[in-house]
Amino acid sequence: MPILTESRPEPSSGKPKTCPECQGRGWVDNRCITADHAHRCGYCDGKGFDAGGKECYACKGTGLIEIRQVDKNPCPVCGGAGIWPVPETMICADYAYRPGCR
Repeated sequence: MPILTESRPEPSSGKPKTCPECQGRGWVDNRCITADHAHRCGYCDGKGFDAGGKECYACKGTGLIEIRQVDKNPCPVCGGAGIWPVPETMICADYAYRPGCR
């Protein structure tokens, strides 16, 4: 079975350009890497129905629910800068996405 890896662009010489991964936003949507990121539904305790026997509104009767704790992640290519390659002189305040920067 082949191992899947992310392909990342190589930095080219010259002026930085808009990051090809995040289109300059500095963040990407939280992605599920594998299909088994669903967890037991906490509303129906994985049963798929509520105490009255009705289909659980949260998991739609599957007993599983996807839980995301973060909706955005820093871009894996530019690290949140929004441009690529990131200049060594760029500071946190200049990044397009900076959740931990104050």
